[in-house]
Amino acid sequence: MNNQNVYAVYAEFLVQCRRVMGPFDIEKLASDEAYKADFFNRVMLSEDDQLFKMADLVNRALTEEARSVH
Repeated sequence: MNNQNVYAVYAEFLVQCRRVMGPFDIEKLASDEAYKADFFNRVMLSEDDQLFKMADLVNRALTEEARSVH
């Protein structure tokens, strides 16, 4: 998945998260690893199957991107 697709999926994922889970701190999500881990855990526990699949895709893509940067 190229970067443009990753960001489009991530943006849609965040919109769906807000719809399903309510408000969250986007800046903290971007900068706090513990908050990010908790956020993704809550998403994985949600009963929204589409959100679960998107979370998995986004999490893998972001992890790959982080590895390639370091």
